[in-house]
Amino acid sequence: MKRKVKVITDPKVIKLMLEDTRRQILRLLRDREMTISQLSEILKKTPQTIYHHVEKLKEAGLVEVKRTEMKGNLVEKYYGRTADAFYINLYLGDEELRYMARARLRTKLEIFKALGFEFNEDELLDIMDRILEKEHESKTRISKMIEEKEEALKDFSNEDIIHAIDWLSIAELGRDEETLELLKKLGGILERNN
Repeated sequence: MKRKVKVITDPKVIKLMLEDTRRQILRLLRDREMTISQLSEILKKTPQTIYHHVEKLKEAGLVEVKRTEMKGNLVEKYYGRTADAFYINLYLGDEELRYMARARLRTKLEIFKALGFEFNEDELLDIMDRILEKEHESKTRISKMIEEKEEALKDFSNEDIIHAIDWLSIAELGRDEETLELLKKLGGILERNN
């Protein structure tokens, strides 16, 4: 049975998911079940390549065979995701994932500069990094709660559940003094001068 939310905490699985082709496969399988040949055609990669990536995702518990159909003498396997939404946390202590999280934040600093903001890069990066770490910790806890109570949520859409996770996280972070202090510093640094 497909779950609504699945929390991924294993750094090896997270890295596996972040590979570009696998990310694309997971995205395509979000809306419908597909065969290796269908994925291959859409992604413009050989069936062997797609099969390799699907097998890795299958071993990690992210996709599974949902059904099979006979096409002449061939059996076609239709793959689907094991959850509608996967929640990953880049702040699990793995140095490579931590580096990736900070690299994504550096891109935001470049956007802020292009918009005319002036700031100390290291200071802002440290503040944003800590806020994001606290947000990931909160969303991981809430997502695990959702996983445990999934039966009670079966009548709600995935989109509504994901938004509920966001709102519950905001509420939790709003009660956290360190997060509030970090947000004040962030607001002060990114205050528009003109």
